[in-house]
Amino acid sequence: MGGFPSIKTFFLLLFKQLFPPACPLCGRPLSATDTDVLCDDCLAGFTPIPSSHCPLCALPFTGKSNRPHLCGRCIRNRPAYEKVYSVGLYDQSLRRAIHHFKFNRKVGLDRSLGVLLEREVEADLPLDVVIPVPLHHKRLQQRSYNQALLLAREFAKIRNLPVLTDLLLKVKETQSQQGLSAKQRATNLQGAFAIQRSIENATVLLIDDVLTTGATADACCQVLLTGGAKAVYVAVIGRAA
Repeated sequence: MGGFPSIKTFFLLLFKQLFPPACPLCGRPLSATDTDVLCDDCLAGFTPIPSSHCPLCALPFTGKSNRPHLCGRCIRNRPAYEKVYSVGLYDQSLRRAIHHFKFNRKVGLDRSLGVLLEREVEADLPLDVVIPVPLHHKRLQQRSYNQALLLAREFAKIRNLPVLTDLLLKVKETQSQQGLSAKQRATNLQGAFAIQRSIENATVLLIDDVLTTGATADACCQVLLTGGAKAVYVAVIGRAA
């Protein structure tokens, strides 16, 4: 029995040589230098949020200033959430990863994207629960899975936090947000979300795949705060510029 671990290790190494693990995004076999959840080439295509961004909604700035400051939208109408965390800008490889994950049923990306998302949130942030942005039941039937829920589960697994899947609901079917202005998006989402029960004094992390104007996140946060949440933070994979 004493030699079993070494034999097991040998066969694991042999298996990896015969069937090397592949990058879940591009499918390329991972080399010895690829030490992260995706291959180095795919990770190199992710554009991080620049140092010059809104510290509240993570909107990137294109001006000369390299210091974070509130954007005009957050100054005019402060959102209900405390802060947005994002893996990077919604472009290039990250945009492709999200599209594969969301629309091409490449659900195997949930772990990789969830790990990357967890790294963006401070380890000492005092979170109580993780909640995914819900889909309307008709959209869920069409897609068969909620990508935000898959990400939430991966994040919660790493942080050892509960995921509340039945608290926040999307109760109104809305038109696609794509192509709508910020004002139209907010109007489109009025009355779209509801909660099943109170969530007294909980600090919540709300998870979604992409944040554009923040209308969806803000609508969800308002409902959660009305239901008793102490504070709501938002974490997304991609932040649209």
